[in-house]
Amino acid sequence: FPSSFRFMSSIPSTMKAAVVRETGDAHALKVETDFPTPEVKPGGVIVKNQYAGINFIDTYHRKGLYARDLPFVGGQEGGGTVAAVSDEAPAQG
Repeated sequence: FPSSFRFMSSIPSTMKAAVVRETGDAHALKVETDFPTPEVKPGGVIVKNQYAGINFIDTYHRKGLYARDLPFVGGQEGGGTVAAVSDEAPAQG
């Protein structure tokens, strides 16, 4: 990561995630243990979720009712610990 980012804990290169690689029924959602961890972007943060939930919008994306780039990680709801903060994030509120 660029030196302009500060970190609050170490971030692994992969993560456990509920991944959709193709649209379909519930079987299209697969738990993967080696999905690449995203990089913190300017103005953003990374949260290490302790809990995550699949909600209705995730099922609509999984079914293809609302278009979304594939693959994507489901779980629009979650709670955890802030693991990384970009320098610009505090100004975002």
